[in-house]
Amino acid sequence: MTSEKIFKNKNLLLVVSGGIAAYKSVYLLRELTKLGASVQVVGTANSLNFIGRSAWEALSGKTPLFDSFEVRDSSKITHITLAQDVDAVIVAPATANLIAKASCGIADDLASTILAAATVPVLFAPAMNTAMYENPANLENIERLKKRENVHFADPGSGFLACGTSGKGRMAEPEEIIFKLEEIFYPVRRGGVKWLVTGGATREYLDPVRFVTNGSSGKTGFAVSEAALKSGGDVTFIGVNAEPKFNPGYSVVKTVTAAETAETVEKYAGNADIFVMSAAIADYSPKKNAQKIKKGEYSVTAEFFRTKDILAESLKWTRPGAVRIGFAAETENLEENARKKLVKKGLDFVVANQVTAEFDPFGADTNTVKIVFADRIEEFKNIEKSQLADIIVGNALNLYEVKRNGGKN
Repeated sequence: MTSEKIFKNKNLLLVVSGGIAAYKSVYLLRELTKLGASVQVVGTANSLNFIGRSAWEALSGKTPLFDSFEVRDSSKITHITLAQDVDAVIVAPATANLIAKASCGIADDLASTILAAATVPVLFAPAMNTAMYENPANLENIERLKKRENVHFADPGSGFLACGTSGKGRMAEPEEIIFKLEEIFYPVRRGGVKWLVTGGATREYLDPVRFVTNGSSGKTGFAVSEAALKSGGDVTFIGVNAEPKFNPGYSVVKTVTAAETAETVEKYAGNADIFVMSAAIADYSPKKNAQKIKKGEYSVTAEFFRTKDILAESLKWTRPGAVRIGFAAETENLEENARKKLVKKGLDFVVANQVTAEFDPFGADTNTVKIVFADRIEEFKNIEKSQLADIIVGNALNLYEVKRNGGKN
């Protein structure tokens, strides 16, 4: 299921407390509204020291609320309706102060009163100085909140902080908070179909500092892994010089070169029900110089050697009955070359990208592809990679069920 379908018509409450990370919540609000959610902003009095009323109102289309006695509807009690007549409450940033209030049930302003009355899912995104975050009192408050059935956390990351120090306490990025919300609305069912997905581009080194690569970003591999996870799958993602920005909920194994990727695929492929080879693997690898190649007046010649064809070799590694999916990027004869790959490498279908001067799919957020099956071709123009991933996962699961049932639908 795409993010747009998950958040369309969802009613959300965004509680903003007084911290510099409130600027990230502006982006979070924008992304949630773009996905189709209706978002009401509630802020603490101190939050106004960082982001003003007009910004929240412009982005949400609703009057933001900051005071316990501000009334939206005189026939209803504001803090009760805000706490219970929504699909979820997001607290971002969640300061140590507001976390402590929520943990102890203190209700002395609009934000804390809403949290005391909330029966819907509440997602906290802590943001504070490392010393404050690691203070035993704060950690105890977080642990106490985590024991509550409706409370969830988007844990902070580590890095440079506003106070000039570096450590844990950076508020989770908006995309991570959105991912956590998706998990709340559609909890992942563990222990389902086993997926092995690759994504990214190999690096083949000419010398210790230079390498040959391609433009594949891994975005499609990430999208397929997330869609497979949401379907209830048990997913392992082989990130070929590609790593998710945050913990995505599936296993990640990192590789660099074609040879290293081949070894890793061989290790994991035998356990996979569905194998998706979306990584762009170099066909040739140069003979590596032990020392950096120095700049000279003349051209340099490099000797290249054929790398292992992972997709073809994986026929020996994947178990009988596994669904096998390949990708192709072609500059000419797209359907013909994709069909050859389908047959030669024993694939169930090939996702074929046409690379032209007008459109380069590498690193883009959309794709124009033809999915080539043994009996048909499906074409999709300018489709979001998340939507394409849903289509790939849906087709793969259908084929898996057919194979599991002995070829019967």
